[in-house]
Amino acid sequence: MRLIRKSLLAAAVASVLLAAPAGAADAFDALRARWQEQLVGASTLDRGDPDVTAQLQARAQSVQGWLARMHAAPDTDRLWDDAAGFSDPKGLLASAAVTANALRLRQMALAYATPGSSLYRDAALGKATLAGLDWLVQHHYRAGKPPIGNWWDWQIGTPLYVLDVLSLMHAETSDALRARTLAVVNYYVPDPRYRTRGDGSLGEAETGANLLDKALAGILSGMLARDEKRVAASRDAISPALALTEQGDGFYRDGSFVQHTYVPYTGSYGAVALADFSRLVRLLSGSAWPITDPHLTNVFLWARDSYAPWFIDGAMPDAVRGRKIATPTQTEHSVGRSMIAYLAVLAESAPPADAAALRSTIKGQMARDRSFGARYLAAPSGVGTSGLSLYELGLLKKIAGDPAIIAAPEPQGARLYAAMDRAILRGQGYAAVLNMASPRMSSFESGNGENLRAWWTGMGMLSLYTADQTQFGGEFWATVDSLRLPGTTTDRSDGGRPVAWKMYPNTESWVGGATQGSYAALGMAFSLREVTGSPLQGKKSWFLLGDRILALGAEISDGQGAVETVVENRKLGDVRARLVVDGAPLENGRKATARWAHLRDALAGSSVGYVFPQGADIVTERAERGGAWRALNDQQSDKEVRASFQTLSIPNGASRSYAYMLLPAASEAATAQAARDPGLRIEANDGRAAAVTDTRARVYAANLWQAGSAPRGGQPYVSATGPLAVVVAEAGADAWAGGQLRISAADPTQKQQAVELTVARPVGALLSASPGVTVLATAPRLRLRIDTARAAGSGHSATFALPLAPGGK
Repeated sequence: MRLIRKSLLAAAVASVLLAAPAGAADAFDALRARWQEQLVGASTLDRGDPDVTAQLQARAQSVQGWLARMHAAPDTDRLWDDAAGFSDPKGLLASAAVTANALRLRQMALAYATPGSSLYRDAALGKATLAGLDWLVQHHYRAGKPPIGNWWDWQIGTPLYVLDVLSLMHAETSDALRARTLAVVNYYVPDPRYRTRGDGSLGEAETGANLLDKALAGILSGMLARDEKRVAASRDAISPALALTEQGDGFYRDGSFVQHTYVPYTGSYGAVALADFSRLVRLLSGSAWPITDPHLTNVFLWARDSYAPWFIDGAMPDAVRGRKIATPTQTEHSVGRSMIAYLAVLAESAPPADAAALRSTIKGQMARDRSFGARYLAAPSGVGTSGLSLYELGLLKKIAGDPAIIAAPEPQGARLYAAMDRAILRGQGYAAVLNMASPRMSSFESGNGENLRAWWTGMGMLSLYTADQTQFGGEFWATVDSLRLPGTTTDRSDGGRPVAWKMYPNTESWVGGATQGSYAALGMAFSLREVTGSPLQGKKSWFLLGDRILALGAEISDGQGAVETVVENRKLGDVRARLVVDGAPLENGRKATARWAHLRDALAGSSVGYVFPQGADIVTERAERGGAWRALNDQQSDKEVRASFQTLSIPNGASRSYAYMLLPAASEAATAQAARDPGLRIEANDGRAAAVTDTRARVYAANLWQAGSAPRGGQPYVSATGPLAVVVAEAGADAWAGGQLRISAADPTQKQQAVELTVARPVGALLSASPGVTVLATAPRLRLRIDTARAAGSGHSATFALPLAPGGK
């Protein structure tokens, strides 16, 4: 019986996708068939698969509810009572209502047009869907109507949804309704390259994800209107988004992605861009309108450098999701799963080597992601997330089940995205993501009533990812003390309700660092003056040392209130989680001159050590906190939610500095041992420099806040003519017997034309060097000139042979 059912479904899919012999369908029909396949799934998809069935059933259930509650009278003032905010005087709810209605109609059309759906070709559903579309384009989404609220709803959200309805129900749609709907889309999106003003004229140029969204709308509307010029013009509009940028929106040479000029957005607008790239490349490849821009190859470069390095056990970190952290239905893991699916689509069109690498990454990320429960590919879909189309789901199932694809492990080491002030550090069993801000990047973004408590998210928040894969999911952002985020040095100031779309910069320019494999010197001089208005300022450093992260702070000023450095503010999976300080339980209290602490949360699976190499007065607090998502996002529920947290902080008080070390995957015994022998020596931590030596690996790292030197063993070791971040690593059986010395350095200010660096030791022959590195001398001290102009904070490196010691062989 199942074989008969599968053959009938395959025949139905083939019918839907217009699988006609070559030459029987014209170029427009072929394009539409390909787009329909993207929406309803490939003919080879097993529609009896539990994951596919679950998605079809969930959609059908939602659609049946909407159909039952839908107002059918032609003169009705609404289609649904719960999506009728058209008269909102402020406009945001009104524009959102238009998009919400269009989205429901799209979901109804999907249920109608997807083989395997219990509502497949249901006459009543088809009639209601087209009647709803007709009502929407007559009353609220009509040509000539001045748009109010969010421009996105009129020019991106609603157009894409109604175009999908027309694509899915092409045969059932009358010529008159199709023409009327396309006329509305063309009114609001006359030229994808530009934002349309309220009077219908063309305004500012579109960039990044917004440009790609509108190009897709232009292509689909041209396809449905059989307008070759509109398809071609919309395809050509993609070109600016394919080029690298050096400022403003788009992709940077170091893999950064920025939207809205000054916001890191790889996991939000960047996710939209990835979705658009994957779908546009697939849609147009082999069509009558292929993408011919030579920069198309950048898309595969970005898949490797801008997207793949960010996934952590399948999650896309909040650090690169901007204001969307304030939307509870869009979690790190749900967005990450969608982005992995987009990479799977892109792999279908990628060169063989790129395709193989992408599929390996995808398989590894899915295999490690336990956040969706026992089902291997169970993933959310619908309004709350970008969801997975059946086509995308089918690709993921295929990758997961292909034994020839080897799951790639998590990459190790440090990666700095200097152009957007973000860094990701990885070691065995953990990842840490660092959020910084500068005169170039805002501390956060708020807009559309979203992200209203994000003042400190960009001011040194260090997010630690361990075996607890939902640490920053669930109710984290609604319940965490947003003025005491982990890693920040805070006076608990805020600026009230943020101004929409305003930039909130850190006015200090020393922000960034240098990386070398599993080692990094990262830092941020910070000022809260233009963020919360506080006089608080100081200098913060993070040194990645393999399986340890050393955090140093110096020159910390007074603030609006008491100043503290938040070592940890962790959401607990179990309120019985064990916190010990110097070997004794201390969930709430104070401890003078503490040497170490350890937090084990057995239910969450995390085990984190904290070491204070110079001793520190610490405060521990465990509490259940309540909050509502409405406080973060005007569009969310005001229902109270609760979660428990363990906080560990260092009151700065009279002390203007701090030092602590994170051991992200250490046992209690290993933490106690690290307190006795940390394997490192703090060389400096003041207003001139922060520096550390890893005594186990012969690695030295320093942040020079200004021109001058940083010591090693009490003597000047590295010096520079300007601010610089430096990592110096010695390798070989004996550092003075035929080994190598590798130097990595960067200008975090992104202002200097060149910097001269001196290392107080001789070296032998130059083995390799980045462009822009000039060797001035190798003895008695190594001297380098590093051309940092236009490096945008990215690092330079050079490797030298080390001379034999006297009498050596």
